[in-house]
Amino acid sequence: MPARLSPEATALQVLDIEIMLTVAEAGSFRGASRCLNLGQSAVTRRIQKLEDALGVSLFERRATGARLTHAGWSFAGRARSVLNDFHAAIDAAYAVGIGGDGKLGVGLIASLSYGALRDVVSDYASKHPEVELAFVESERGELLTLLSHRLLDVVVASGAFAELHGDSTLLAEEPIYIALPEGHALAERSNLTWEEVRDAHFLVSATEPGPEIHEYLIRRLAGLGRRPLVTRHRVGREGIMNLVGLGLGVSLVAEHWCGVSYPGVIFRPVGDEDERVHFSLVWRPENDNPALRRFVSLARVHARKAVSSPSAASRSRDPSP
Repeated sequence: MPARLSPEATALQVLDIEIMLTVAEAGSFRGASRCLNLGQSAVTRRIQKLEDALGVSLFERRATGARLTHAGWSFAGRARSVLNDFHAAIDAAYAVGIGGDGKLGVGLIASLSYGALRDVVSDYASKHPEVELAFVESERGELLTLLSHRLLDVVVASGAFAELHGDSTLLAEEPIYIALPEGHALAERSNLTWEEVRDAHFLVSATEPGPEIHEYLIRRLAGLGRRPLVTRHRVGREGIMNLVGLGLGVSLVAEHWCGVSYPGVIFRPVGDEDERVHFSLVWRPENDNPALRRFVSLARVHARKAVSSPSAASRSRDPSP
């Protein structure tokens, strides 16, 4: 069993160990005092305190300097290892505490090609390069299930989240675009109205966010007395865009999808000037991952910048697709 520490030993401080090791490195009390920017008398008192606590002499004092005793050699070797581990533990705790280490799982139903989410991820990766970012694209229900089981830290998707899903915050409000084949009759227009596209053949994915887009089209065109012509395909967003490029129909996208180029596809804004798609973050409040806290804080900073921009002043909060 390890020896029981004396009351004197338990009163030792990290600085006592650091001073002892510095004296050993410098080979003298005077040299250590210069290295540590301490008075020589203070260095001497610390070494005497350490020797009294341990009950052994650590140095042989000579006119030419200080040499380690056998006990001093034994203590110095072990103390340096302990001190290094102690500093490493402090550094690791600090890194994790500021979100500079660890892993962050992000679920999304959005593109990272353009917009607020891309800006947040880019900024976060630059500020916290030690954090491993892991992304998952899936349907809303599956992402929220992963979130509730702590297999994801945060989910980014369009629309609002119910309180039962966790804490949430608005990330961005984006205009709506329609993806058209380059040769489409409306391709020459810079802005389109719902009246102009009400008879178009819309293509949506059978998976997220296809169902949301379908419901939005029904709500938006119902006032025009037209039920939209919609075909669902069991392909992802990229597959839908390729079908648009082949001239098989048109599709709706939020602004952040416009950062991707697809063969034969062009994007045009559609709808009213203040019509916006809302994108939000949701996370579990009991999740104490420091990397998550930093991500949410950074997202809020970017969101405030977007809201305070001149173009954001007239944005409404209409339901999103």
